[in-house]
Amino acid sequence: MNLITKRIALAGVLAALMSPAAATTFEDVLAWIAAPSPAVLPDAGRTLGAQDAALIASLLPPGYAQEYQYPDVKMEIQATGPIPPHESYLAATQQFAGTASIAADGTLQNFTAGRPFSAEQVAAATPAQAGLMLAWNRIYRWQYFGWRNDELTMNYIKPVVAGGRGTLHEGMLGGGHIERFVVQNYQRVYLNHLAWLGSNSYRADADDATSRLYKDYVEFLEPFDVKGTKFVVERPLDATEEDQVNSYLPSQRRVRRLSAQERADAYMGTDMTMDDFEGFSGRVLDFDWKLLGEKDVMGVVDSVAPLPTFTGPQSRVPLDRWQVRRCYVVEGRPKWSGHPYSRKIFFFDKETMGSSVALAFNRQDELWRMFGVIYYRPTPDNATPATAMETSVPRWSATFAIDSLANTSTVSRADKPTTNPSMNKQQIKRRFDVSSLTEGR
Repeated sequence: MNLITKRIALAGVLAALMSPAAATTFEDVLAWIAAPSPAVLPDAGRTLGAQDAALIASLLPPGYAQEYQYPDVKMEIQATGPIPPHESYLAATQQFAGTASIAADGTLQNFTAGRPFSAEQVAAATPAQAGLMLAWNRIYRWQYFGWRNDELTMNYIKPVVAGGRGTLHEGMLGGGHIERFVVQNYQRVYLNHLAWLGSNSYRADADDATSRLYKDYVEFLEPFDVKGTKFVVERPLDATEEDQVNSYLPSQRRVRRLSAQERADAYMGTDMTMDDFEGFSGRVLDFDWKLLGEKDVMGVVDSVAPLPTFTGPQSRVPLDRWQVRRCYVVEGRPKWSGHPYSRKIFFFDKETMGSSVALAFNRQDELWRMFGVIYYRPTPDNATPATAMETSVPRWSATFAIDSLANTSTVSRADKPTTNPSMNKQQIKRRFDVSSLTEGR
């Protein structure tokens, strides 16, 4: 077969893969989960291309894998290596091993710090109990004080008519067109179950540390119609309590509290909800959980740079390096009957409990939204204890959400490097107190 013939054949295969087809279903994904992983995984240093479509499809779930099947795709493979948490987290995990339990209502009991449940406990549990254990392990993964990004942009991308490239931002090198974008300043701070603060009952020295797990601060910087809008989201320690979501709207010049069900709405008109951030950031008790198995899945867990680059027909495919990671496959089904999702499937990294890939299904059990998360690992710096902890956390770099039915997407990208800063009482109060929402107004 000569070169021209080979190219024609390859183009035919790709056209078949990318041609319109019936929506991917939950059953399709279950069948993929049950299928064995490739006998030989791709070697480190290899770059997967269009000719590797079948291999890519074996390491990414159906529907999502099709995003990586176009003529110029490039996926650099990195050696799968350890991503250990800080030694204080490992010590707390060992110290409190076997003490945490799950109550009949799904709440976590007798938990102090570290990872609540071991791999052995998960393996010995029923699928439902194991799913709950992993959901709690996800919530209490190693995150230090949390993360901050002073400028991240949420880009609303639509296809360009007849293909090609429209208006795009820095770091977006493929096709598509940004119809709208929103720039925000974000930070999360954790207040309780902090592994390195045993001398302070594993709590931060901060107001509300005895009643709050964490707080989120969000401020919108652009465009003009949302500039000045702010949120402070407070996650209670009591898992049966609703989040307290306080918002400041400049047009109303007052703070109002949002309904918890608004967490399931499209966030600022994007292709994701508040619960979809980083794959999953919701409340454990809002879902019924089930462990579906384990799977080798590719993800970007050690990005080549702190600011990500996207390519592909819609500029929603990471141009980056990938690792094959062993993941728990966990199903979460919303308990609220009015939720837009029938279920989500999470691929939780067995070592880090990060979620590089997640899938959401509509009420007809068709694959609706697909979420990818990019993490960047900073160079460890052990000069001081605080610096060692700040550089021990894989840092959020991007979350991209793809609506597989409407062919739209939202790429939430770091425009400035994410940090994991140490926080003292004054800094926490100044940043996260609800009264700060109206400062300067």
